[in-house]
Amino acid sequence: MRVTKGCARCRHRHVRCVVPVGASSCSYCARLGQPCHLEPRFKFRPVRHIYQQCDSAPTRYDLVWDAQQVWVGVSRPVTFVPETDGFTHEPPEPEEKDQEPELSYPSPDEPIQLIAPNAAVSVPSDIFLDSTPSPGPVDASTLSLREAFLIRSYIQKIAAVADICDPQSHFSTEVPRRALEEPMLLKALLALASRHDAILTNNSDCEASAFHGECLELLIVALNQPQENYDENLLITVVVLRFYEELERSTDGKYHLLGSNRLLNLMSRSASSGGLAEAVSWQFLRQAIYSSIVQCEPMQLDMQNYERSSVFHRDDDAAYANVIIFLCACIIQQCCTAPGYAIDRKSWQRLAHSVEEWHRNKPRIWHPLRYEAPDLSADRPFPELWIMSPPAVVGLQYYHASSIFLTLSDAPPQQLTDYEISRARLIAEVCFQRHPPRKIASHVVTAIGLSLSNESVQSSYFIASHLLHRFGYCLRQPAEQRGALKFLSRVEKNLGWRTSWIGQELERQWSELAVVGSKVD
Repeated sequence: MRVTKGCARCRHRHVRCVVPVGASSCSYCARLGQPCHLEPRFKFRPVRHIYQQCDSAPTRYDLVWDAQQVWVGVSRPVTFVPETDGFTHEPPEPEEKDQEPELSYPSPDEPIQLIAPNAAVSVPSDIFLDSTPSPGPVDASTLSLREAFLIRSYIQKIAAVADICDPQSHFSTEVPRRALEEPMLLKALLALASRHDAILTNNSDCEASAFHGECLELLIVALNQPQENYDENLLITVVVLRFYEELERSTDGKYHLLGSNRLLNLMSRSASSGGLAEAVSWQFLRQAIYSSIVQCEPMQLDMQNYERSSVFHRDDDAAYANVIIFLCACIIQQCCTAPGYAIDRKSWQRLAHSVEEWHRNKPRIWHPLRYEAPDLSADRPFPELWIMSPPAVVGLQYYHASSIFLTLSDAPPQQLTDYEISRARLIAEVCFQRHPPRKIASHVVTAIGLSLSNESVQSSYFIASHLLHRFGYCLRQPAEQRGALKFLSRVEKNLGWRTSWIGQELERQWSELAVVGSKVD
């Protein structure tokens, strides 16, 4: 049963109102032993007129009672109940006030108010949910079977994605341990793992929404503390919630992206402090790159905070991969800036030179053990590249992403919107058969080939999917297009990352381009 606005007690306390299936009271009121005053499940709106089609034109009919209206007799007096909850112990909330929790992240200027997802959900009665915030550390032995399963699922299926460029694997080791000490982080991990599990099993994610709401209650309290009290646990929680947000079914609200961005800019030393905080900062940088690539929006992250990181002085594979990720972020930050922004040409040229120097000096073990070029005649559209090091797979993909943006932005325009730039470029490529589309396509094809050739490196599937979403229109060969759609289906089926919408958008773009191309020919 789904309650529209929750009971009066939950609305007054701004907590999520969860009613188990078949129950007459929400979990919160039942735990307190208090009466639960739920709103009517159905509401009726007065209908005073209707429109009916008459001779191809709508005609309005007012519904009024005739003076001679005959009323049906009843055997007992009829009582009319107003649509109020009758809850008198606590004052009702004003009708116009938003009843969902609000998040206010820190900002150097003015804070952005972030509205959490719908607060009222229905949850199967056999799922363990406790909406009472835990006062302190959690004893692992007190976790329900479902919660223990979700924590293990997070460690086995999700954490490796964040740990790809972290030799210490902090997301797999330290983050779960901290979750047992910090209830806010525990709820975030449960929400993320639950939503990921719901996607893989094609079930409802109402349980994930409930965990997410419980986490927001604790997060609001943490954000209301003085900024000097913000710690690593707060930053970790918001970055984990950004993972959760990226798995949204429909649109990406980016609430936690903005929050992470501002927290990280505020906690500027995190990106170069070493340990877990630095690992979280680099993970968020990859999240910010994802958002900029997919949504064509500039990054608001202060990249100078990363320049003091030890990755620029180490020679391990993870550090070398993070260097190209940093360069890719700097390139995207410049070429995705708002219209009218003057790009520093010298800075742009330095970035291009740094990318090529990085590629020339990459370690020998980054070269593929085996390479086989694609063969369209054999319906094998992607190259095969066996790479020894998992960070190298991701690092090489970010190199190809950087090369794409450098190819497209030899002279970044400053007076057009991002849509106008993309539209003009698309028309120019189709009408004049310029070289960039095939060059861009080769980078996208190689990025996909790196993923398919190194299946155990799950992180590689994400950047390839992002590049397909942004630049998949450059794939003009039918074999490449079919292979790209199969790749996206594989990502969603195996990893739980929603990609079907990307495939639908690409099919639409390819169809439009085919029409334009036929007119040009």
